[in-house]
Amino acid sequence: MKMSEKFPLVSIITIVYNDKNHIKETMDSVVGQDYERLEYIIIDGNSKDGTKECIQSYISTLCDITHKDEGRFYMEATHRTKANFAFKFLSERDSGIYDAMNKGIDLATGEWCNFMNCGDRFYDLSVLRNIAPLLDEQYGVIDGGVEIVYDENYKKIKYYNIVFGPFKIEFCHHQASFIQTHLLKKYLYDKEFKIRGEIDFFSKVFINNYKWKKIQTIIATYNTLGISSKITFTQFMEDILVGIKYMKYYFFTHTLYYLFYILPRVCIRNILPKKIANFIRQRLK
Repeated sequence: MKMSEKFPLVSIITIVYNDKNHIKETMDSVVGQDYERLEYIIIDGNSKDGTKECIQSYISTLCDITHKDEGRFYMEATHRTKANFAFKFLSERDSGIYDAMNKGIDLATGEWCNFMNCGDRFYDLSVLRNIAPLLDEQYGVIDGGVEIVYDENYKKIKYYNIVFGPFKIEFCHHQASFIQTHLLKKYLYDKEFKIRGEIDFFSKVFINNYKWKKIQTIIATYNTLGISSKITFTQFMEDILVGIKYMKYYFFTHTLYYLFYILPRVCIRNILPKKIANFIRQRLK
């Protein structure tokens, strides 16, 4: 039996806005995968720096255009040498990252989705081939490890456990997770969030008792320069907004955790030289 008959169609979604310097690296990591049952969806927020044109040129070089809608700058294409590899590209204004991610979900027809946003990439070119046999439909989410790039001199592999308690809520990185598409279409991302929409989404999945599978496979390389990678007051407040939906005293307990655990660590790391900060990271989970 051929791979295309055995394993599911996977939708990979990339969100980008004004980042022509990094989009090709992300696209290469998807297109270069040795798993061909792929639908690659790129959502651009109507970039003005040449990103849109870069993506369009990339697709035109590799693919045959099968559909074009100039009215909303949307195109579909099929890869010339990979029969089961399809592109969808939409470029239009959005109200933020989660609006863009929802647009990608709306276009997805695969059984599973992964978000590999601009600047991030798959850990290697065999990730999807290795993951595909593990995509069991009895699970709502399947997630693995992520290589976190802190700077040019330091990287760290992390596997995240689910934490859903009074002090903090923590799930996996979306780059390292494969989510059943029907769950994404059911719950979508709350567009009111700026940086913690994934925590809100995963909380909905978790609280509704969908099964979660952890695998010991490194899936993605994640750059900490991304929008949700910094500790900010917005992140703190959005964490609170998620937690108080499910836990009565979360505002108080998470505030204590933030003040006496998170902030001191961040302050110490920010005042230390990079080499020492990275040395500390090596010894902390």
